[in-house]
Amino acid sequence: MRFEITFEGLKYSCINCTYCCSCKNWRVYLTYFDKLRLQGYENHIEKSNSEYKHVLALKNGKCSLINDNLCRIQIEKNYESKPAMCKLFPFSFMVKWNGEMLLILKHYCNGVQIGKTGKKMINHAVDCCEELYHDQLIELSINGAEKSEKTNLDENTRIYWEEREKLGNYLLKTKKFDKFSERYLEIFSEDVSEKIDKLKLLNLDKESKNKNFRERETLRYMYELNKREHFRKMPLKREMHNLINIGEEINNHHDLLKGESMIDSKLLLS
Repeated sequence: MRFEITFEGLKYSCINCTYCCSCKNWRVYLTYFDKLRLQGYENHIEKSNSEYKHVLALKNGKCSLINDNLCRIQIEKNYESKPAMCKLFPFSFMVKWNGEMLLILKHYCNGVQIGKTGKKMINHAVDCCEELYHDQLIELSINGAEKSEKTNLDENTRIYWEEREKLGNYLLKTKKFDKFSERYLEIFSEDVSEKIDKLKLLNLDKESKNKNFRERETLRYMYELNKREHFRKMPLKREMHNLINIGEEINNHHDLLKGESMIDSKLLLS
């Protein structure tokens, strides 16, 4: 299946923090192939009521296979022997309006950084998705796609989904708040410059050398969220207002990526 990348401009590198092994809001589900790879580690597997039937066991709130922030499977065997769900994190997927897959990056992972994710890592994440969800991907694609050919531009106007996608790209694929404001006025005949000025003031409060970076990264993150499922049930106009509010929220953090992490925690773990 085709996977569209939603997080261009970010990369991931494991820092051995074991956050993903804490299983605070999730469990590590095991596929049939995972169980084969985990022969010899049966004491670390528990039964589950999920369709996967088995999960990794926990000890003191973390995966029971973690010792000194290191994975026993990776040390004693190799990386490829780890469960697909472990190898997939911090990547995941959502379903696009047309049923295609969106490869997403979970910003609450401590290893997320500014940069470029290489093709090898992208392909690896897609392979893990297909292994973990191979029996479900087609069904998820069909059920997740929009059944109506049209969506809402605002409270009164209906447009085709292809038009909405083009407008989202046009609005957010820019590096300047002022340009976004101009395009918003052009499309919706509404001036949002006052709200955008708040964003610009938040940037001025930070170090001036980081101002341009923060402006670019805020718009990049808004564009990333525009691709996800969370907002598409709203009219596009209301979605943009919500994204502006999210832009303000992340800019209240001195560390912009920390702000994005907080938003992703709310969106993906709720």
